[in-house]
Amino acid sequence: MKRKKKSTQKPLTIIPSKAEQLAAFQPLLSAEEFAELQIEVDKALPPAIRINPLKAPPEMARDLSARYGWTLTPIPFCEEGFRVQVNDGLAVSAALEHRTGQYYIQEAASMLPVALFDIRAGDEGLTLDLAASPGGKTTHIVARQNDHGLVLANDSSQGRIQALKVVLQHWGATNTAVTRFAGEKFGAWFPNTFDRALIDAPCSMQGLRTAESHEERPVTEKESRLLAQRQTALLVSALQAVKVGGQVVYSTCTLLPGEDEGVVEAVLGKFGHSMELVDVSPKLVHPAPGIQELDGKAYQTDMSRVVRLWPHRFQTAGFFACLLQKTADLDLKTIDAPTHSMEGAGFFELSYTESAKFSQDFKSWTGFDLSGYLQEQQRTLVKRDARVFLFPRLLLEKFRSLPVQSAGMLLGEWEGDVFIPSHEWVLRFGGQCVDCLVKLDDELFAIFSRGDDLMGYKDGINSKTDIRVVMDQSGRLAGRGRVISDRLKNLSSRHLR
Repeated sequence: MKRKKKSTQKPLTIIPSKAEQLAAFQPLLSAEEFAELQIEVDKALPPAIRINPLKAPPEMARDLSARYGWTLTPIPFCEEGFRVQVNDGLAVSAALEHRTGQYYIQEAASMLPVALFDIRAGDEGLTLDLAASPGGKTTHIVARQNDHGLVLANDSSQGRIQALKVVLQHWGATNTAVTRFAGEKFGAWFPNTFDRALIDAPCSMQGLRTAESHEERPVTEKESRLLAQRQTALLVSALQAVKVGGQVVYSTCTLLPGEDEGVVEAVLGKFGHSMELVDVSPKLVHPAPGIQELDGKAYQTDMSRVVRLWPHRFQTAGFFACLLQKTADLDLKTIDAPTHSMEGAGFFELSYTESAKFSQDFKSWTGFDLSGYLQEQQRTLVKRDARVFLFPRLLLEKFRSLPVQSAGMLLGEWEGDVFIPSHEWVLRFGGQCVDCLVKLDDELFAIFSRGDDLMGYKDGINSKTDIRVVMDQSGRLAGRGRVISDRLKNLSSRHLR
């Protein structure tokens, strides 16, 4: 008898209708509010942006409105965030300011978690982002710390690491290091180390609104339970990793209570003696409390202290966030973190003499005071082959042997006897390169900013380098070029196209 061939056909996935998906949340709302929710989730989410204070001028919102005809409406819980009505103007993803990292496109609700932290401007602390990719919330942390201190951005997925690195480069961050480990391990590796930690946890993404970064998908009860178990472990790891007095923000882009209030209840039930759930309602213009009970059973925790963003109340995707403050050690076991020599990976810190000489030469080429910047921002020059990097000094002091995927910012690299500043460095600091800065008229700037060379080029600049930083008359940077005979070769073309 012939054996039947094993079927290789995958089982069909039944995607629930919007009505079926919404039905799960009907018991959590009044009849009136549930009707409002049904109407709201059928509306398209407006685009939203968060302006980059490391690059953009204070009047950026006004400039964008004037240049593109957009209407910008402030997001109440994020000072740099705006909803954008493009009207008949350019799409927010097509503007030069987006391509050069002066703002980040981010759904409004996703701007909430970092806004809950108490961070003073120029904070020199240590921040851990346990599930960082694609990096939007990491850039928000960088901005709130004004690129000071150190932000350790971790993600466990190899496939997501590259996106994280690109977003941080685009933002112009110098105070970050990217790692790839299971986030559950950081608490045992580095107990009582960080000033704050963010765990924007992997979740079922039941936010009831489709966004580019949070696409709706079907989820089973079993999957949600397994996710809640992992979320609990990640939250405990974050709490173990912060110092006593440190803060942890836990957030998800789902409205399923088991992954939200249920996780908070589980962690407080076990470690409530070591932490406090902070009331964050004063940070919001309108109340957004969590639910107080589920299936007739009341939570032991006062969930009015957490934030549950219902789409119909805030015109966002559904979202959950809360702030916990550590009050005592969790007294959990610790283990040694993995180690790998920085020098073994080919990275070498410049000596004091080498750094001083390079900084002096760099200033003679560009006019930028690199020595002053290194001292003020607590950065260190590190070389690998022909490339020179800006590393956060805190990384070398606290985590020198921790294996990292990337760190700091590429300052530039040697090409023969010419040092070429990197595209990401120029877009952050190029306006201060007074000795090699060229301001183009609108016509030439448009050609350069689409990635093309400038033919028949002459500028008459008396500089020690043939590298040029390119800016328009209003102060917008497009990148860097190199004078070759009568041509300005576009060195940023692959970033601009």
